Amino acid sequence: MRWLILGGILALVVTVYALVDLTVTDDRRIRRLNRVLWVVLIVVVPVFGAIGWLAWGKGPRSAARPMAPDDDPSFSRSTLVSDEEADRRIAELEAQLAALDDEDPRTQPRPDRPVVGPDAGDDPDDSDGSGRRSPDDGDAARA
Repeated sequence: MRWLILGGILALVVTVYALVDLTVTDDRRIRRLNRVLWVVLIVVVPVFGAIGWLAWGKGPRSAARPMAPDDDPSFSRSTLVSDEEADRRIAELEAQLAALDDEDPRTQPRPDRPVVGPDAGDDPDDSDGSGRRSPDDGDAARA
Protein backbone atom coordinates (compact mmCIF):
# COMPACT_ATOMS: atom_id res chain seq x y z
CA MET A 1 0.00 0.00 0.00
CA ARG A 2 2.86 2.36 0.84
CA TRP A 3 4.44 1.81 -2.61
CA LEU A 4 1.17 2.64 -4.31
CA ILE A 5 0.88 5.98 -2.46
CA LEU A 6 4.53 6.79 -3.14
CA GLY A 7 4.08 5.93 -6.84
CA GLY A 8 0.95 8.12 -7.06
CA ILE A 9 2.76 11.07 -5.48
CA LEU A 10 5.71 10.57 -7.81
CA ALA A 11 3.39 10.42 -10.86
CA LEU A 12 1.66 13.61 -9.71
CA VAL A 13 4.98 15.41 -9.23
CA VAL A 14 6.26 14.36 -12.66
CA THR A 15 2.96 15.40 -14.29
CA VAL A 16 2.92 18.82 -12.62
CA TYR A 17 6.58 19.34 -13.48
CA ALA A 18 5.95 18.47 -17.13
CA LEU A 19 2.93 20.80 -17.31
CA VAL A 20 4.84 23.70 -15.77
CA ASP A 21 7.82 23.02 -18.03
CA LEU A 22 5.52 22.96 -21.05
CA THR A 23 3.93 26.30 -20.15
CA VAL A 24 7.26 28.11 -19.75
CA THR A 25 8.94 26.59 -22.81
CA ASP A 26 9.34 28.84 -25.83
CA ASP A 27 7.17 27.93 -28.85
CA ARG A 28 10.24 27.45 -31.04
CA ARG A 29 11.44 24.59 -28.82
CA ILE A 30 8.21 22.56 -28.91
CA ARG A 31 8.57 19.59 -31.27
CA ARG A 32 6.28 16.92 -32.73
CA LEU A 33 2.90 18.30 -31.46
CA ASN A 34 1.55 21.70 -30.61
CA ARG A 35 1.23 22.96 -27.03
CA VAL A 36 -2.45 22.07 -26.60
CA LEU A 37 -1.96 18.47 -27.71
CA TRP A 38 0.99 18.08 -25.35
CA VAL A 39 -1.17 19.32 -22.44
CA VAL A 40 -3.90 16.82 -23.34
CA LEU A 41 -1.36 14.00 -23.64
CA ILE A 42 0.28 14.83 -20.29
CA VAL A 43 -3.05 15.04 -18.47
CA VAL A 44 -4.72 11.99 -20.06
CA VAL A 45 -1.68 9.69 -19.84
CA PRO A 46 0.05 11.14 -16.76
CA VAL A 47 3.38 9.31 -16.49
CA PHE A 48 3.93 8.37 -20.12
CA GLY A 49 2.76 11.76 -21.43
CA ALA A 50 5.13 13.58 -19.08
CA ILE A 51 8.03 11.31 -20.02
CA GLY A 52 7.19 11.78 -23.70
CA TRP A 53 7.21 15.55 -23.28
CA LEU A 54 10.52 15.56 -21.41
CA ALA A 55 12.18 13.08 -23.80
CA TRP A 56 10.82 14.01 -27.26
CA GLY A 57 8.64 17.09 -27.04
CA LYS A 58 11.17 19.72 -26.12
CA GLY A 59 13.92 20.70 -28.53
CA PRO A 60 17.42 21.79 -27.54
CA ARG A 61 18.06 25.27 -26.18
CA SER A 62 20.02 26.22 -29.26
CA ALA A 63 16.80 25.93 -31.28
CA ALA A 64 15.37 28.87 -29.35
CA ARG A 65 18.45 31.08 -29.49
CA PRO A 66 17.26 34.67 -29.48
CA MET A 67 18.16 36.54 -32.61
CA ALA A 68 19.64 39.98 -32.62
CA PRO A 69 17.81 42.46 -34.84
CA ASP A 70 20.73 42.45 -37.27
CA ASP A 71 20.43 38.67 -37.69
CA ASP A 72 16.67 38.59 -38.07
CA PRO A 73 15.66 38.97 -41.74
CA SER A 74 12.09 39.94 -40.84
CA PHE A 75 13.39 42.88 -38.79
CA SER A 76 15.20 44.45 -41.74
CA ARG A 77 12.14 43.99 -43.94
CA SER A 78 9.90 45.68 -41.38
CA THR A 79 11.43 49.13 -41.85
CA LEU A 80 9.12 51.37 -43.79
CA VAL A 81 11.79 53.94 -44.69
CA SER A 82 13.11 53.76 -48.23
CA ASP A 83 16.76 54.31 -49.04
CA GLU A 84 15.98 57.70 -50.56
CA GLU A 85 14.11 58.79 -47.43
CA ALA A 86 16.99 57.64 -45.23
CA ASP A 87 19.49 59.56 -47.40
CA ARG A 88 17.32 62.68 -47.21
CA ARG A 89 17.10 62.45 -43.40
CA ILE A 90 20.84 61.96 -43.09
CA ALA A 91 21.49 65.00 -45.31
CA GLU A 92 19.14 67.12 -43.16
CA LEU A 93 20.87 66.04 -39.97
CA GLU A 94 24.30 66.76 -41.46
CA ALA A 95 23.12 70.23 -42.49
CA GLN A 96 21.84 70.90 -38.97
CA LEU A 97 25.12 69.72 -37.46
CA ALA A 98 27.11 71.90 -39.87
CA ALA A 99 24.99 74.92 -38.89
CA LEU A 100 25.66 74.21 -35.22
CA ASP A 101 29.39 73.88 -35.89
CA ASP A 102 29.43 77.25 -37.69
CA GLU A 103 28.06 79.08 -34.65
CA ASP A 104 30.78 80.62 -32.49
CA PRO A 105 29.97 79.99 -28.82
CA ARG A 106 32.03 83.03 -27.76
CA THR A 107 29.73 85.42 -29.61
CA GLN A 108 26.54 83.98 -28.14
CA PRO A 109 25.43 85.37 -24.76
CA ARG A 110 25.05 82.75 -22.08
CA PRO A 111 21.56 82.81 -20.55
CA ASP A 112 22.79 81.77 -17.11
CA ARG A 113 25.00 84.86 -16.71
CA PRO A 114 23.93 88.50 -16.83
CA VAL A 115 25.27 90.65 -19.63
CA VAL A 116 27.95 92.98 -18.24
CA GLY A 117 29.72 95.80 -19.96
CA PRO A 118 28.82 97.84 -23.01
CA ASP A 119 26.06 95.37 -24.05
CA ALA A 120 24.33 95.68 -20.70
CA GLY A 121 22.06 98.44 -21.93
CA ASP A 122 20.63 101.36 -20.02
CA ASP A 123 18.65 99.86 -17.17
CA PRO A 124 17.38 102.57 -14.83
CA ASP A 125 17.28 100.04 -11.97
CA ASP A 126 20.94 99.12 -12.51
CA SER A 127 22.56 101.39 -9.95
CA ASP A 128 26.01 99.83 -9.75
CA GLY A 129 26.50 98.90 -13.46
CA SER A 130 26.74 95.17 -12.78
CA GLY A 131 23.58 94.25 -14.65
CA ARG A 132 21.83 93.35 -11.42
CA ARG A 133 19.65 95.31 -9.09
CA SER A 134 21.09 96.17 -5.73
CA PRO A 135 19.10 95.10 -2.67
CA ASP A 136 17.97 98.64 -1.94
CA ASP A 137 16.61 99.15 -5.48
CA GLY A 138 13.11 98.16 -4.60
CA ASP A 139 9.83 99.99 -4.82
CA ALA A 140 10.51 101.60 -1.45
CA ALA A 141 13.69 103.22 -2.81
CA ARG A 142 11.78 104.81 -5.70
CA ALA A 143 9.22 106.48 -3.48
